[in-house]
Amino acid sequence: MRPNRILLSFPLFVLVIAAVFTATACGGGGSTKATPTAPTSGPTLTDEQYLKAICTGTQAFSDALISKTTADGIAQVIKQFSSNLKTINPPGDLRTFHAAFIKYLDDSLTDPTSLLTKSPPEPPDSARQRLASKESSVPECKKPTFFDSAAATPTVAATAAATAAASPTK
Repeated sequence: MRPNRILLSFPLFVLVIAAVFTATACGGGGSTKATPTAPTSGPTLTDEQYLKAICTGTQAFSDALISKTTADGIAQVIKQFSSNLKTINPPGDLRTFHAAFIKYLDDSLTDPTSLLTKSPPEPPDSARQRLASKESSVPECKKPTFFDSAAATPTVAATAAATAAASPTK
């Protein structure tokens, strides 16, 4: 495997490993006890619109791990991701998750690489499964996210990581 392909595959591998730890940890992901923020005045997003926002932000974070040379550079990308999420109105059953995810991002700003080792909060199983089933219809979701990886067994997650690492388009 060429060194550039290894570097480009690393963020996906890290995200899959984080998802495996989330799936195998007792009690699931991070705390979802955060109080939801009030929705913005805009319309409630569809699942696909919400996935676009999440996938765009996670891809920007993944890109920052490769291209940014300082923790502050990575933190700026996370801050922008959080800021973007604060302006959207998620689907109703994702509001608590949405607030917890924003908190998860904001809490990482002092140590931005901590997102590589801390599991993200998880939405309710029914919402997670619904979003996972729609990821393939959202162009911005080129790589698996924690929505579809969270339920994967270690074998399935490892297979997905190997497949994604071998394929330059996915």
